[in-house]
Amino acid sequence: MKSGGLFWGGGFLLLTALLALSAPLLGLRDPASQPDGLVLRDLPPLSRPESILLADGKTIYAHEIRSLPDGSIAYRRGDVWRQLEAGLLAGRGHEEWHRRPLYLLGSDNFGRDLLSRLIYGARISLSVGLLAAAMALLIGTLVGAAAGMAGGFIDALMMRFTDLALSIPRLFLALMLVAIYGPSTRTTILVLGCTTWMAAARLVRGEILSLRDRDFIQAARAAGVGRLRLALRHLLPAASVPLLVEGALRVGETILLEAALSFLGLGVPAPAPSWGNLIADGRSSMLDAWWIATLPGIAIALTVIALNLLGEAVRERLSSGRQAS
Repeated sequence: MKSGGLFWGGGFLLLTALLALSAPLLGLRDPASQPDGLVLRDLPPLSRPESILLADGKTIYAHEIRSLPDGSIAYRRGDVWRQLEAGLLAGRGHEEWHRRPLYLLGSDNFGRDLLSRLIYGARISLSVGLLAAAMALLIGTLVGAAAGMAGGFIDALMMRFTDLALSIPRLFLALMLVAIYGPSTRTTILVLGCTTWMAAARLVRGEILSLRDRDFIQAARAAGVGRLRLALRHLLPAASVPLLVEGALRVGETILLEAALSFLGLGVPAPAPSWGNLIADGRSSMLDAWWIATLPGIAIALTVIALNLLGEAVRERLSSGRQAS
């Protein structure tokens, strides 16, 4: 499990991150471009639509093209046929003006390239997941460490507040905050970070409570180490194993929450692509164009599974390392 989780989970996440980071260098189509909403709409994967390159550099997309005896061509868009004179075409032969561009993963309802939107969507979904998870871990670590170090009334008060926050349905709380402050990428990150810190707080507090009476902590106190340094140099590093695992799981959860918010129109606003609003774009055409919603859904599922595998593998490796030492 340990090596398999690191290989498969880490490998998939590394590949996804590399594709997302290098998206501007891959020569992909503009993810927001809608060159033709009639011919390019709802193209299935591996489609090669007909197109005509004109002498002025413009491109005309067509459902069907026919060459005429006089050198001109006729092309059909929908049910309407039109004719182009030979002088308007690029080059001097069929091979020069006739194009059949490849849409590897097809297109969406507006004729936008789905491969481009999926890769650029990974940039946003992964960024939101990582930043929101980092914020949640930071808040949770501060709250949990303060409660565990203080003890007594302060500990009880902070944990009751944490329990209160946990009792509110997370998605409902996120929806309420986004509805108040308005949907945007920044708001999504802040809302998700501020509504998912509770598990990390309870985890850090529990680890500190189990560690603060250990011999090495008592020795540090006897040597005159202050509370802040004791927490930063001794307690929090010792609690890093469950915190790293929680971080991996938290990234997966925030990606799911971001997808849910974007699906409902309260997350990353259009036209910026994210995996959530890609699914929302295809929900009305699941029977006719299943790939629009299915492919980003598969990407979300694989990413969350990879994060869980990676987190479990890290936990096993760090735990075995601590036991060996």
